[in-house]
Amino acid sequence: MTDTPATPPPVDGPALIRTVDVGPFAIYFTNVNKAMGLRAHSHTGAVTVVYDTVGRHGYPSFATTNAALEARIHQLTRRVFKDATNEDIADRLFAHLDGYVAPEWEPWGGQYRLRAIHLDVVGVHDDIGHDNSTTRYTVARPHEQGAL
Repeated sequence: MTDTPATPPPVDGPALIRTVDVGPFAIYFTNVNKAMGLRAHSHTGAVTVVYDTVGRHGYPSFATTNAALEARIHQLTRRVFKDATNEDIADRLFAHLDGYVAPEWEPWGGQYRLRAIHLDVVGVHDDIGHDNSTTRYTVARPHEQGAL
């Protein structure tokens, strides 16, 4: 019988980046984009959350933990964004999740830090001028050598 090998030591050279991407979580939101002169309008979309793994294991991705994360996202997106571009909404999502730890996550442990959020906004042909493509807005911390 062969023993399972231990995690290998880091290799010389640039540090590896280890992440856990969770989602996409389906959302629906309404915004008034005053910067572009757009009236209130709604979109469907999706949010993917990216956590850096800063220890042996990172964000604990399970049904209960992901449900808590999705509820946190919906807590923000169910309100009308009264003066917000899609970029503003992505910024607000990042701020809303940064440092957040749900009680459902604590029993699993892990060492992780929010790296990025991806907000995928689904368009439809409408009288504002949207098309039927999906546009991704990303807010992310920079990768810093040796930061992990």
